[in-house]
Amino acid sequence: MQRAATVDKSLDILEATRDAGEKGRGVRELSRLLSINPATVHNLAWTLSHRGYLSQDAKTRRFVLGPACQQLAGSQSPWRDMAAQAKPLVQQCQQELDESILLTALHGIEVVTLVYIHSTQALRVDEPEMMGSRAYGTAVGKMLLSSLPEPALEAYLRAHPPQSFMPRTLSTPELIRKGLAAVRQRGYAETKDELCLGVSAMAVLVKPYAHAGILAALGASAPTIRMDARLKQKTLEVLRRYAELIDQVDGIRTK
Repeated sequence: MQRAATVDKSLDILEATRDAGEKGRGVRELSRLLSINPATVHNLAWTLSHRGYLSQDAKTRRFVLGPACQQLAGSQSPWRDMAAQAKPLVQQCQQELDESILLTALHGIEVVTLVYIHSTQALRVDEPEMMGSRAYGTAVGKMLLSSLPEPALEAYLRAHPPQSFMPRTLSTPELIRKGLAAVRQRGYAETKDELCLGVSAMAVLVKPYAHAGILAALGASAPTIRMDARLKQKTLEVLRRYAELIDQVDGIRTK
């Protein structure tokens, strides 16, 4: 059976990046090392980065392994058991609100999804598996970024220079810091048409993961047309209640 050249090259890039460790590798270095055309390396690395398998430092332009690689490690990840323990509660939360619900966590400065259950309604929000550079435009991303110490937040902003996805996007470091300060003060995050037009969301911190050294957030997304004041209040109450229920799960608390 014939091998797929593109898959081979993609795996070569991942393995070469892995071997470089935290230093990472740039496009030209990967091209020389693997004898692959620089344009091909750039396209493949960009695709792998978009899917979360690579992360690129905005200053050095070098690639390192992304959080999706850790997710593939399965049982080696401390998140696997935690996600399994929390999933039934995430499912109940989704059933109660019937909106898209996701449980996310920080891996370094990257936001990864642990559990995602979409709404059963015809008009619903489908969340991306990897948020990466878009985290500051999402409610769960804001909730997690607001919990970072300043050096880590600075590293995130260097790795993901802010850009404007929509007119409402917080598109400068100053605006992002101001918005995150407001999130910390009120204890929850919300967005309205910041990442995508017509999408609103709310999120709260999930405390037991913080006890385990992992920051996590529980969020709900809905079409903006449905997210009126009444639904916002209900969503916040339900998210907070289920975050507290997750806090009572012994398998998570004792990690």
